Amino acid sequence: MSINPNYLGRNLRRAECVLTTASGDLFCSGFDRGVTHICPDGRQFHLADPTMREGVPTLANGIALLPDGRFLVANIADGGGLMVLDPSGLRLFHDCALNGTSPPVNFVLHDHLGKTWITVSSTFSPRSLAYNTHTANGYVAVIENGRMRVVAEGLAYTNEVRADYEAGWLYIAETMGQRISRIRLDERGLHGAPQVFAQMPRGAFVDGIEIDSEGHVLAACIVSSEIIRIDPEGGQTVIASERIADWVDSVEAAFAAGEMGRAQLDHSPTKTLRNLSSIAFRGADLTEIVCGNLLDDKLPVLPLPVAGRAPPHWRVDVPIWGTPF
Repeated sequence: MSINPNYLGRNLRRAECVLTTASGDLFCSGFDRGVTHICPDGRQFHLADPTMREGVPTLANGIALLPDGRFLVANIADGGGLMVLDPSGLRLFHDCALNGTSPPVNFVLHDHLGKTWITVSSTFSPRSLAYNTHTANGYVAVIENGRMRVVAEGLAYTNEVRADYEAGWLYIAETMGQRISRIRLDERGLHGAPQVFAQMPRGAFVDGIEIDSEGHVLAACIVSSEIIRIDPEGGQTVIASERIADWVDSVEAAFAAGEMGRAQLDHSPTKTLRNLSSIAFRGADLTEIVCGNLLDDKLPVLPLPVAGRAPPHWRVDVPIWGTPF
């Protein structure tokens, strides 16, 4: 598939998660610097200094923008917990502890009802023990009024989630299950058990998900380096791909043998879509996507066949602060 993206950003480090706003500002995970702010005029800022948590550096994975302009940052390092970031720095928001231990947090979502959702990929330490076909000990939790409760568990390496109150579903990316599941959702919460919504193609390890204006789910997949659009009945259309068959075969062989590791996740022979991990809609008409990724130092921007949905933070204005780079 021919791919000719534009790009945003430069010298980025592990820009795993991306957020956009109506002003044209873009925010992405900043690795050990919390969040990176990319302004419409091209200026860039690290929004946090390197920060320790439980004796180890914090590492930003998922990020969420709150209505007051602060950020929530999922700390995927071993110190774990959910962090909050504002001009005064990066500090603990919630320890997310079960049984007294703060787990590495993969993703955070703040929805339009004010609920904060987090995901924990696995209860194993290290998480790499869950890089296989048979482990399903990830979970989804909600934080409200300072209290956390687990609302879905038994998931195969939980990654991004999206709350679609219009259709009545919470969608869940299960990376090592190579699937997207969903649970019935309304304003009172979740109802019932997860059910498989879409089993992804071979090599498509779904990481990030979003929902467009027609209620279709867009899936950003590592390894296969693809964006797949999934209709409400589960039908799939690949809208961008840099799938390399030999690479997919080698990763799938390692996965089936229980040998998946950093050699498969920290490398890719792709040149343009370098382990796609998240999606954010962009532009006045929301007809572009910015693609977060694990391996490039910039962000691909691609056209969409159908406009996206404005996220809850679309109209939030964030002042300029941080260290330019």
